[in-house]
Amino acid sequence: MVMIFANQKVREYLLEHGLVYTYRKNHPKTLDGIRPQLGRDWATDRRTGSKIADIFITPIEPIRPLNIGKVLTKYAKESGFYKDPFLYDNAFSNAISDWARAINSLNPNAPTAGWIYRVEVIGADD
Repeated sequence: MVMIFANQKVREYLLEHGLVYTYRKNHPKTLDGIRPQLGRDWATDRRTGSKIADIFITPIEPIRPLNIGKVLTKYAKESGFYKDPFLYDNAFSNAISDWARAINSLNPNAPTAGWIYRVEVIGADD
């Protein structure tokens, strides 16, 4: 199953750094308990889009309404929303706010429950 990176900041961060932490509202299991969105996969920028990278997906941590701020804080620096603190005031808190706004804009019906995934480009240079 393909992973779509509709947010430009997140997509560009993944392609530039070879790694990104990303939010997904679903982390479904199949009947045998296997989680389908993990392991090898590929990324695109939109539904029916072409492949932009081969990726490896690892589910990291669930998000619930009571822990969303704490969880986003842990992964904000590698989310695509963190800006250079020498150039921007409040870079860390702005990254968390910007990430939360992006989550809300892409998931208007259930933005506070989901999962954080670590996504790595396969073959990316370290």
